[in-house]
Amino acid sequence: MTLIARRRLLDQAELNDHEKKNLQILDTIRRRGPIARAEISRLIGLNIVTVTSYVDRYLKKGVIKEVGVDVSSGGRKPTLVDLNPSSAYLIGVGLNVVDMIAIVCDLKGEILFSLKRERPLKAGEALVMAMVSLVQELIKQSNVDTGKVHGIGIGLPGIFNRDTSSVRWPIGLIDDDLSITVSIHDIFEEKLGIPTFVDNDANAAVFGEEWYGSGLGVKHAIYLYSGNGCGFMINGQIYRGASGCAGEWLFDLEEDNPLQNFIESYKSKMWSCDLGISLRAKQLHKENPSSKIYEVVNGDLEKITIKAIVKAAETGDGFANQLLKEAGARLGKKAAFLVNLFNPDIIIIGGGIEMGGATLVDAVRETVKQSAIPEATEKLRIISSQLGENGVPLGTAALAAQNYFISV
Repeated sequence: MTLIARRRLLDQAELNDHEKKNLQILDTIRRRGPIARAEISRLIGLNIVTVTSYVDRYLKKGVIKEVGVDVSSGGRKPTLVDLNPSSAYLIGVGLNVVDMIAIVCDLKGEILFSLKRERPLKAGEALVMAMVSLVQELIKQSNVDTGKVHGIGIGLPGIFNRDTSSVRWPIGLIDDDLSITVSIHDIFEEKLGIPTFVDNDANAAVFGEEWYGSGLGVKHAIYLYSGNGCGFMINGQIYRGASGCAGEWLFDLEEDNPLQNFIESYKSKMWSCDLGISLRAKQLHKENPSSKIYEVVNGDLEKITIKAIVKAAETGDGFANQLLKEAGARLGKKAAFLVNLFNPDIIIIGGGIEMGGATLVDAVRETVKQSAIPEATEKLRIISSQLGENGVPLGTAALAAQNYFISV
């Protein structure tokens, strides 16, 4: 079971011919259904006899279903097929510095039930067991048939080691409270008996946008996750790098010693995942005492979050809007560097910072336009995440769905 769970994170080039056909056909039905067999054949370049054989097998297994007939220019009308969303269920878990979110969804990504809990201040096996308990609670409250749950996906911040199924944060060098040194796969599969898939949160998020969002419709995408890391989709596949840490840390290019600055801010508990917006609001409260930000939090500076700042900005508060614009400009400089380097079709802003709304996103766009080469920005789109806080759990659920398609 563990071998199956881990192999889905490998490159699609390592799939055998049967697995590739499964993925091609079922993914086409997922994206284009209801669809006729002949249209599947045309879209993916497999002969109609092969497609029909595979489709008939899926029908017998209940993975897909017939949903009517298509128009015909003559002769027998072709039968349309589509995914049977209730044929399998998937569980996705997203873990960040503050929260744990777990969802159960069907094959089409419709969330049937979700739970959100505060992330416990635990490390190692204790943290993994907290996630296991969250999933057990999810299963119990949702009354989902565990026999139809074909995978659990987990998205975590940090560098995922596929060999040991452990996670380390770069800051683990100075403080290990966020690193997981035990095998996540082994614990989940032992406790729940369901194949488990683990990946970095930003990787999961960009995959979720493509798989269960409205569909990016591109081959090259970058997901800016909380401004500190990013996920890459290159040629339609997640790019993880040689050691699985691609895009893990985006530091400010202007800093003389970005690693030391990061360490110091973390040690002093000033580090955050909101581009430093809330920290800036706290530092400048004396210079801006009339700002609506402080009214929103009833004068308690410790309660200042990006949500509070956005709420103040929506009232027309100048200081709040200034903070969002400055943060967008800082993120835009990072984005511009990546745009020049990778020339993506699209950049997605998420991981919580998308809550900054149009003010922040427009500042990112403007900075990228000013700082990146014109040829790289000519067709570039910069958008907010479609899936929001559900992006990571839906992305990991999509990883489980892919493995289900391959193994049908």
